Amino acid sequence: MNAILQHFDLFVLISLRTVAFIVASPLTSIRAWPTWAKIALAFSLSYVAVPSVSDSVPDVMQSPGMFVVDGILEAFVGLLLGFLATWIFSAISIAGQLIDIQIGFSMASLLAPGSGVQSGLIGNFYNLLFTLYFVGLGGLDGLMLTILQSFHAIPVGHAHLPGNWPVILLQLMGMVMALGVEIALPVLAALFLSDVTFAFLSRAVPQMNVFVVGLPVKLFAGLAMFAIVMPGTVYLFNQVFMFLFREMQSFMQVLGG
Repeated sequence: MNAILQHFDLFVLISLRTVAFIVASPLTSIRAWPTWAKIALAFSLSYVAVPSVSDSVPDVMQSPGMFVVDGILEAFVGLLLGFLATWIFSAISIAGQLIDIQIGFSMASLLAPGSGVQSGLIGNFYNLLFTLYFVGLGGLDGLMLTILQSFHAIPVGHAHLPGNWPVILLQLMGMVMALGVEIALPVLAALFLSDVTFAFLSRAVPQMNVFVVGLPVKLFAGLAMFAIVMPGTVYLFNQVFMFLFREMQSFMQVLGG
């Protein structure tokens, strides 16, 4: 408590970054977390970070304008890191939505408990499975350690975006999309082969109702392939897990200069 009183201005700026990160990062931003728990977690992280941060910050009484600018910058850094993690986390949702559209489950969407948006059956299952995998491997602890490490990689009040930041974001978006497609690819391939097979059958047997016959076959083929490739899917979950923290470390180095 004495450290907070002695470095109150620094504590406020650190808290702005941690609060913004908690609000934007995956899992901690879901509605299931009470607001008071999110605030308590953010302030606890700030309390832990204060003794290890020696950056000089403007005095709120002597330079209120500079203090406000630094506060906005710190909140922006926290939001950016949180959105980055959420963005990579969404690769799992992309994979599930691709499968749901092709297999037909997107016609009956469900409410995803994490994001609060409509998602198909496979998308919900993927999100739930990856969330359990992420928490089981200490992903939440990793996120908290990452925001604490960010104060060493990105000094308080000294973050800056590189000139080629749009290119970096586009490359990251492409890698996230590629991860999502890679996770869904085996099931999509099975569904595509089913469509091709029924296309040939419709030419050979014009009297056959392709839609009535093909829908249950596609459903069976998709679910069968989904079960067969599940061990490989868990391996790809691990790739997403490592990619998330690797990209966050790289992005912090970019922001810190």
